[in-house]
Amino acid sequence: MKFYSSFPLTPENCLSNRAISYGDGLFETMLVSQKNLPLWDLHFKRLESGLDRLNMDIPLKSLIKYKILSLIDDENCYVVKLVIFRDDLKRGYGTESSKTHYYIVVNNYKDQLENQSLTVSSVILSHQKQLAGLKHLNRMEQVLAAKALKGSNYRDAIMLDHKNNVIETTKKNIVMIKNNKLYTAKLNKCGVYGVALRWLQLQGFDLKWKKIEFKSLQKYDGMMVCNSIQGFNSIAHIDNIIEYKQQLSIVEDIQNQWKEIRRI
Repeated sequence: MKFYSSFPLTPENCLSNRAISYGDGLFETMLVSQKNLPLWDLHFKRLESGLDRLNMDIPLKSLIKYKILSLIDDENCYVVKLVIFRDDLKRGYGTESSKTHYYIVVNNYKDQLENQSLTVSSVILSHQKQLAGLKHLNRMEQVLAAKALKGSNYRDAIMLDHKNNVIETTKKNIVMIKNNKLYTAKLNKCGVYGVALRWLQLQGFDLKWKKIEFKSLQKYDGMMVCNSIQGFNSIAHIDNIIEYKQQLSIVEDIQNQWKEIRRI
């Protein structure tokens, strides 16, 4: 592991910052391939939008990219986590500060088995429109959902809201397929607007946002899950009850285009 911090690593700065105390910040998890950040512009655009919404200063884009790549000394694949948080060491939720600090952690990329099946999480995602779409530091719902999977035969689970609408999985967005058309869940009340979804749109695929009720999942031909590290994986079944087609041309097309990410 390698790291960089924009602030001195003193006990006060590390133990009293607002990322630790209140989760007052955002993060991005990014793939580095061949000394390049292939989706950097999309990651930073999401950061800009989120920081603006939270009234936080936006760090210099070129400087952060330089700091990330300065930690890479070969052409292997790595996973980078960038955390940006509000700079204020005073106690209490309230703050007038908009200043930010950040730190970067670089780890080796490890291939993971693709998710072929999903279950449904017992953890319900709460609605909070002011945070919807953001990759903020408050991830306790995902922590609880991941913990609930321990000891099961599943590595990921669908997460619903209190109205039984499909939102995302514990760590990925969801894309449903019907008649070669793509649909994903509305994220206006909860959930994270993933960079892989944005990439999909920019590739020219027509992705429609809609309310997806859990009971409607069996009406679709196929299902994919996606994030910016693992790309797009096809799902075969949910709880061994709902099954999906695995040979869909649009899925193959998306996966082939995603492979080019590693070569950029």
